[in-house]
Formats: sequence, C-alpha cells, structure tokens
Amino acid sequence: MSNGPEVRTPAKPTALARVFGLASLLCPLLLSGCADVLPWAPQDSRTIDSTTIGPPQDPSEQRTAGDSGTSTTSASPNPEKQINTADWKTFTTQGLSFKYPPDWNIEEDDCRDCNATAKPLADPFTKWDIEDAHGNEIAEFRADSATGTGTDGDLSTYQRTVLESTPVDANFLAPAAVVFEHFVLHTPGKDPEQKVLLMLNDAAATEVREANPALSFFRPKKDFSAQLASSDDLAEELGFNDDQVSLAAARKIMQSRDYRLLREVMLSMDVEK
Repeated sequence: MSNGPEVRTPAKPTALARVFGLASLLCPLLLSGCADVLPWAPQDSRTIDSTTIGPPQDPSEQRTAGDSGTSTTSASPNPEKQINTADWKTFTTQGLSFKYPPDWNIEEDDCRDCNATAKPLADPFTKWDIEDAHGNEIAEFRADSATGTGTDGDLSTYQRTVLESTPVDANFLAPAAVVFEHFVLHTPGKDPEQKVLLMLNDAAATEVREANPALSFFRPKKDFSAQLASSDDLAEELGFNDDQVSLAAARKIMQSRDYRLLREVMLSMDVEK
C-alpha cells in the first residue's frame, strides 16, 4: 500500500474494493458490449478449464443452468485474426500507462474513496472508468487502492474456474497475468450467484484465491497495489443475467470483441522507466 493522501472508505465497499485478510490486500468487477462474437483462442494463455470452446452461437439458442437472459447477438461470418493497436491512445497516471482503442473513453469516476482536494491525475486513489465505443463502462482502474487494511466482514466463499491466464510482459515489481475467471459465489442467507471477471492480477495471488474473498490486484511498483478489472456490463449486453453467468455463457463472453479489446488493454499495462 502507498502512503498516499488520507482517504475515506465507503461503509459498504464494492466487490472491487473488498479486502483479503490473509494478504491484507484489495478487491474486484465485468465488461460490456454486445459486439461481434468471434471465434478466438489466445495462443499464449494457460487454460485451466480445458473444455473446448465451440462455434459461436446466439446465447438465446443455448440455455444451461444459471442462464436467465435473452439475446439477439449472432455470430460474425468474418472473424478478426489480430487486433491492430497501431492507432490506440495511451493513458498515463502515477507512472503507470496502458493503451486503449481510439473510440473508447476514460473518465474520472465520482468516487467516495478519492481525495477530494487532489487533481485526478495527481491522486493515486482516483478511480477511472473505462468505457467502450458504445459508452458502456466495461472496466475500472485504480493506480493504487484507496482502502485500508483488515477485512470487510466478507463471509462468502468462492468456487473458481480460471478460463484463461496470460502472463503480462511488463516491468512490474511482481509478476502478473491477465486472468478470466468464472466463480460461484456462496453467501450465507442468499441464493448462489455465478459471475465472471477479467482482471489484471498478481500471479502469486491468483494461485491461492480458491475460496477466499474476491480479491484482485497487481503490484506494478513499490508501495502500489493497483486494480484493473472488468465490470458486469458485457454479460448484460450479451443478454445474460450478470448474477447468473454459466460456464457456457462465460466462454461466449470470451469470444466477444469487447472482451478481446479489454484483454489487450490489460496486456499493454506498463510502468514508466
């Protein structure tokens, strides 16, 4: 954690700001966009769940346990082979930078965690909303966490399936990877939920997540615990209930254009030398 300006933490942190007691670190959220569904399998990823991703289908044509949405999304007959990032923009704050598509937008979030007296780019705790070409807030970024230490009383347990894990080739303090995870959330007194998360995560922390609280963070440099994770919008835009995303639906999300673009954004994260 950095010794940044004094911050205020909300009484009820979001999933992205939960704290993992074992490591005293921080927390998650998924992407959006009902863009083209494209057959694609990253060559440099480590697939833990080895189930074959079948041909793209309209989600409304295949229903599994946990699916409750409807969709009009159809497969694209002309899949892209590679994402061209030549004309992408660069966002920089606190010595961290990443690229993003020219028709996407990055805006300061009106967050209660941030230091109200500091200019956004000067405040490491500023939360930045990443919006796709349709204005959907598909991810959130913090150069450093604005939460304190300890736990937030999370009594939930998580049954996780990592669908993709790709190491990030960056000058980070600790190794990290872009991870796409499906998890079943069990909360006392509530029905189980199924969710997905695309995140830039500390490699060592990913290995020990298991049933622990939904923590996501990476360590780009000394005293910084940064967060870059997706929001729920992609599941919603594809017609799924974002609280009940089955494994089959998660694999369809992986084939969407916004997923692929956001993955590329995360892989581009680096530290200024």
